[in-house]
Amino acid sequence: MKGIYFEEKGIELLGKLGVTKAEFARRMGIQRQNVNVLFKTNNLEIIARAAEVLGVPLALLVGYVEEPEVYELPVPEFHKESLDLTADIRPEDVPMGDSAEDIEARRKIISKFYHDWKLRNLSLRKFNLSLKEYINIRYVSITETCTHASRSYFSTLAVLQLDAILTNARTVSTVKSKDNGNQKPFEKMIIMKYDCVGIGVVKMTVGVRRRTHEKVQYCITALEI
Repeated sequence: MKGIYFEEKGIELLGKLGVTKAEFARRMGIQRQNVNVLFKTNNLEIIARAAEVLGVPLALLVGYVEEPEVYELPVPEFHKESLDLTADIRPEDVPMGDSAEDIEARRKIISKFYHDWKLRNLSLRKFNLSLKEYINIRYVSITETCTHASRSYFSTLAVLQLDAILTNARTVSTVKSKDNGNQKPFEKMIIMKYDCVGIGVVKMTVGVRRRTHEKVQYCITALEI
């Protein structure tokens, strides 16, 4: 693997992100003087860690995609003792029943999960490998998913794997958006699927906004087969 992006433009990338060598070294857990050596590595595990630290797609660092027009500052690290991470909810913590009380409890779990997710992901988006574009989280993402996913135990569990779904879901089809309700701002809806371990196939609907073509996570539900 020769001439990878990270080796050729590492310093330039740090500058665009507003990250100093010292800060990058701290986040990577290495000495500052070793940063230039790290830029020359062909170890994909190390490059993947650097991509996570910098908040950019792994493909960008190995030269498979063009540079994004907008760069996001790395997301600050949070610690469990300072933040109640709903992502750590165990399956047994999620009500399994179909009563109104169970559905409401699941709705609250999903709502709080999104709240905590937004604190950890200040850019409010994740890069999808299938679309080769970012999928954004907006207010409609939360309202639609709370409404529909809360009706099912497995759909609620699926939402707790949001990062994996946003990144790895693959496009299945594209349909016309409904000309009413929350779908009205979108010109079309992309239907995507992802196979969640222990849950099965999960469907994610992504809306494409008119004019801007911004991709927005609309709803997530587990498919009962």
